[in-house]
Formats: sequence, C-alpha cells, structure tokens
Amino acid sequence: MKKCAFAVVLLFAWASVAFGQLSKVTPALATRLSTLPDHAEVKVLVTLSRKSSATVRPEDLLSKRAIKRRQKMVSAGVLPSIITSEDLPFDPADLHALEQAGLRIKHHLKGLSKVSGTIRKSDLIQLESVSSVLEIDAVKAFRRPPEIEKPSLPSPIQPSSTLSPHVLNYGPSFGQLSQLNVPAVHDLGYTGQGVLIANFDAGFSNLTHEAFSTMTIVARKDFVTGQNNTVAPHSHGTLTLSVVGGFKEGQLIGPAFNSHYALARTEDAGSETPVEEDNWAAAVDWADSLGADIITSSLGYLDFDPPFPSYTWQQMNGQTAISTLAARRAARLGIVVCNSAGNSGMVALPANTLGAPADADSILAVAAVTSSGVRASFSSVGPTADGRIKPDIAAQGVGVRSAASSGNNYTNASGTSLSCPLIAGVAALVLSAHPNLTPMQVITAIKSTASNANAPNREIGWGIANALAAINFFPLSHHQTPLVPKDFALHQNYPNPFNPTTVISYNLPSDNVAKLEVFDMMGRKIATLFEAQQTAGVHQFVFDAQRFGLSSGMYFYRLQAGAFVQTRKMIFAK
Repeated sequence: MKKCAFAVVLLFAWASVAFGQLSKVTPALATRLSTLPDHAEVKVLVTLSRKSSATVRPEDLLSKRAIKRRQKMVSAGVLPSIITSEDLPFDPADLHALEQAGLRIKHHLKGLSKVSGTIRKSDLIQLESVSSVLEIDAVKAFRRPPEIEKPSLPSPIQPSSTLSPHVLNYGPSFGQLSQLNVPAVHDLGYTGQGVLIANFDAGFSNLTHEAFSTMTIVARKDFVTGQNNTVAPHSHGTLTLSVVGGFKEGQLIGPAFNSHYALARTEDAGSETPVEEDNWAAAVDWADSLGADIITSSLGYLDFDPPFPSYTWQQMNGQTAISTLAARRAARLGIVVCNSAGNSGMVALPANTLGAPADADSILAVAAVTSSGVRASFSSVGPTADGRIKPDIAAQGVGVRSAASSGNNYTNASGTSLSCPLIAGVAALVLSAHPNLTPMQVITAIKSTASNANAPNREIGWGIANALAAINFFPLSHHQTPLVPKDFALHQNYPNPFNPTTVISYNLPSDNVAKLEVFDMMGRKIATLFEAQQTAGVHQFVFDAQRFGLSSGMYFYRLQAGAFVQTRKMIFAK
C-alpha cells in the first residue's frame, strides 16, 4: 500500500514538472496527460473569461414556456432578470481562436462559462496561449453499472374491482405508487398535466411499447452525437421513462402519465467511458431553453474509469463537480432536478458514497427502499462533505415495475435509477396542483411531508414521499379550483407500518357528515377521531397512537359518510 501511494505521489510530481509550463492546466488533467503520447486526443473542458457583448433578448434564447418559468423565479427574487450574463453566448472571435489552436468544440456550456471539446495533447500549449482561456481541465468520464432486471411474465389486464377505492387500475405497478400515496392524488385529477419533464439517460428503446402509446414527447436530442430530433436506443431509458410516465391500465401507470416529455441522450453506452459530464451539463441548457419544469436523471458521477481521476467523497460538497454546478444552476432557473443518489451502498462516517450531482444543495437526491419501506442495501448514503443530509427523499427502488425493451413486455428492475423517476413524478403532481411554486418550494413540500421528516438521516433522508400530503402542504391559490373526487374512498394510511403517527386520508364527493373511528383486533372501539359535517374534497387526519396509549399491533380504522362505510387495517410498530 505504501509503495502504491509513493508511486502515485511520484506520478503527480512528474506530471507537475512535465506540464509545469502549462499553467492553465489543472492537476487532474496534468495527471491524465502524463500517461499519453503527444499525438493522443484529449477531451477537455475550457473555462473562458468573457462572453459576447452583443445585445440578446429573452426570446432569442428561450421558448415562451421557458420565459414564463423564469419569470416565476424573477418574481420570487431568485433571478435578477429573465436572462443574465450566464445566458450570453461566447464571443465568436474567442471561439474561432480556440478552433485555430486545435480545439474541436463539442458543447457550449454558457451557464458555466465553459466549452468542451477534443484536442491533441501536443496542441495544448497553443490552446493555453489564447488570451480568453482561464483554465483547461479534463472532461470526467464514468461507467455506470447496469440496473438489475428481472423479466416479468405478461400479466392479463385486471378488471376494475368494486373493492378498489381508486379510479385507475394500476395492476402490478400499484405497490410502487401506493407507497408514495400517488393513487389518491390521481383520484383528485392531478396526473402531471401542464408539466414538462426532461429525462436524461443513455437512450430510449422501444418507444412503440403500449405503455408509451398515449405519451406526448415534444423534443429529443442526442448529446453524444449532437443530433437533434433523435435519440439512440437503449433499454435503460425505456425503464426510467416508463416508470415516471408510462400508462397502460392493468399493467403499468407512472405517477406523471399526463406530463409532456423531452428526451436527452447524455451517455454513450458503446464507449469505454460512456458517461461524460459535459453531455449532462449541455442537456441542462437545452432543457432550460425548452421550458422544462423537471429534470429526472438516473446518472451519477463519482468513480471514473482509469486513467481518468475519480471524484473523492470529499469533493461531494455541492461546489466541485461540473454536473453539480449545472444542477444548481437549473434550480436557480426554476427547474426541479431529481437525481438518483447512487448505487454504491453503505460506508462508515464521515465518508459518503454519493455520485454527483446528488450532492447539489438545491435538488432532490433520491434513495431506494424496498416495497416494505426498508432502505435497499445498494442505495448510496451521505452526508455531503460539507455536512448536509443527503439523500433527500426515498421511493421504491427494488423490483420496480417497468416497460421492457422489446415488444409489449414488462420487467422488474432495481436501482436508484428506478426510485428517481418515481420522485420526479411526485414533483410533477405537486406542480400540477401548484404551477407557481419554485423548485425549493416543491422540494420543501415533498421533504416536509415525507415519512422521516422529523428525523432525517444519511440513509433515506427525509424518508418516503407522500404525494397527497405534498400537494396539500401549500394551499391552492385563489385562481385554482380544488378538484372534487368522483367517489367516496378511504385510502390506506401512510406510512404503514407507522410509529407513532400516520396519515389517514379519504375522499368525499359531496358535502356530508363524516365519522372516522379506530378499533382493535377484537373489534373494540379505541376512539372516535371525529364526527362532523365536511365539504366535498380530499381530507386528512393525522393519527397519533401515543395519544391513545396503544401497544404495537394491528388496528382497524373505519370511515362512515352517509350510506358509505369502508374499513382498512393499519399496523402500529414501536
């Protein structure tokens, strides 16, 4: 071990001497260069000192939808104006000088004042001589391990049951949505409408799958090849897209099946180092220009393939990784960013196993739990290097019902790549109900109403999201009319099992006298929680088992409203 460490020190020292004349080259790139011959091609990230001085109007850069979303952030005091200096294009003379120095430009990352591209190692001295160049760094590249898939046998469409309290027939996908209390929100008519979700992934296969037959895809771009209106096929994107927005009753329903979608391919699965951070950052600028409200990304940048230097856990501080900086900027522009926390499992404190941009302070980093709500062993843990609790939120990431990459087949997949789109769907439901909320308000609503909100930790953060409680966290504005449910319904309590509190929610399609009672296993009444006249709508009651001195065990709660009576069971586990 000591010899290995000594060798690394010598390598770094040699690289520093060898490239000492390149004062604008970062140590990470210098280390990379030390292993390459002069004719080798290097992918670099170049920071520029200035932008164009030309006058630019918002409509020159942004869609009407993007301008409207940014105006929300101006009104909230987050942005000083709809466009800022970050949005200005680079000076064409500077770009020409970079190209003359040998740089083949790939992406203009305006918001970060950087461009990415490829250059011969021997041309780096010329590149450094360009006056507008401040720094030359390596583009980080990473190989993400695949999610675990287990093919599912075709399931017949299940007929709607008169016992089901929900409007839709979720089939085998009911569990992953019920854990988040999504069906209760669908019953109210919030299904992601009015929201544009950008999905960043490795490609999207089998878009003719029945689960995508009603989906509206408004834009596609391949950031690996640079092509517009197309994305290369890959099964991973099929999984994530179907989980957030698929719709086939009796088989698979995503939480945001009525949202619109923009698809971005940000990694090259056929490459030795397929995940490159500049692709992700460029996709953020594209999603912003389209007017995306949410980015769902199941990528993470931490351990890079040799000889690329990895990020260390100490660099997961919300200020270092390019993808993290891009995610923070997206949040400032009004985009809710949901990113998987990572699949690197547990590690002893003070270290973390997060992958950027999950360390960003203004996004939702998503952990994975099992169907019973226990943290999945592979789910990455925090805290960030600067001491913030991460991940932020959790959803099912084990055995998640998804569309398969061939035919109209389905599969069950595991990974934080699957829990992330479920949370993105919850965020879409919140925005459907409250379109004027800022990203931080959406995040606050989701975290404050989650199952572990009173004691957030480094494993699952604020806990498993509760979509119904999240949309009710902020009152509906006076411009909105609350949707009245069509039928009476008593929903499964959330969370369940619980300790010591749980939320009981129910639907009243009309004004009525409602009575909610709790009984023990012997049928003895524990308490009448309330009995009162209530207006039509969705209602909630927070039940505290400690208030009634209950022991661990199974209990029943019953709702009676006029002729409607329904009973459900709940488990109190101390």
